[in-house]
Amino acid sequence: MRAALLKSYGDVDQFTIDEVPMPKPDAGEVLIKIEASAVNPFDLILRQGFMAQFIPLELPAVLGTDAAGIVVDVGAGVTGIAVGDRVIADFAHNGKGAHAEYGVAPVTAIAILPTNLTFEQGATLPKAGLTGRQAVGALHIKAGDRVLVSGALGAVGRAAIQYLREIGAKPVAGVRTNRLEEARQLAGEALDITQTPSTAKFDYAISAAAPVAGNLILHVRDGGHVASIVPVPEGANAENRVKIDELYHRTDAETLQAVAEVASRGELTIPIAKTFELDQIGEAQSAVAAGIQGKVLLKH
Repeated sequence: MRAALLKSYGDVDQFTIDEVPMPKPDAGEVLIKIEASAVNPFDLILRQGFMAQFIPLELPAVLGTDAAGIVVDVGAGVTGIAVGDRVIADFAHNGKGAHAEYGVAPVTAIAILPTNLTFEQGATLPKAGLTGRQAVGALHIKAGDRVLVSGALGAVGRAAIQYLREIGAKPVAGVRTNRLEEARQLAGEALDITQTPSTAKFDYAISAAAPVAGNLILHVRDGGHVASIVPVPEGANAENRVKIDELYHRTDAETLQAVAEVASRGELTIPIAKTFELDQIGEAQSAVAAGIQGKVLLKH
């Protein structure tokens, strides 16, 4: 099968398209013919080797964690997923990822793709949907609570706002000035997250945009709670004025299925910026690095 291989850590010129052996599913695993996969910012960090100490890859490696496709084989003990099912999958950062014609993932990382969603739409959902919901869950909020969400128009922000609405909370989108109207249409209420507030007005916030992570904390009252998926700037939370939970997404098939279902009802839409062919993975990663708005996909 064809796969996009990262030969060594470095720039996008380290990718090559080559033939590799077809993987086989072990017990509890599923083999998927991948129709579409997403290129995420973390893929760029892995490619450059910045996480090599913590997530060492056996090179050449296949990157990519978000995928959608068709089940072609299942390992022993797999239930609830069958050959022929359309699925989405949350692949691990293990160098055996989704940027290939076929891939293997544990059944615990797979959900059924509703029939009214395309493979491209499905590939936008796993990491963003799981992270957004888990960030909301970390805050232990209740119906009626107002929650500030930075990066609200990004994939994780959109997933968080959808889930906040689902549980009866009141999201407030924190965005840059030129995107306030778009954010109001999404969340109902928005503010300019780049401005320094005169008073902190929020008990809860989700930090999903690294450039404004420090400013977001200024909007949170003393003793408030922030769920952050981006690094907290040094000195931004002097004397631990607010509680900050730094989060990394967890694979969870049940939550992933819930994300797929709300997407099928039109309650969660993650915009697709551009779709590339598999052999254009270098151009796709460069588009992400340039800050393109929306998901970047690979069509297999």
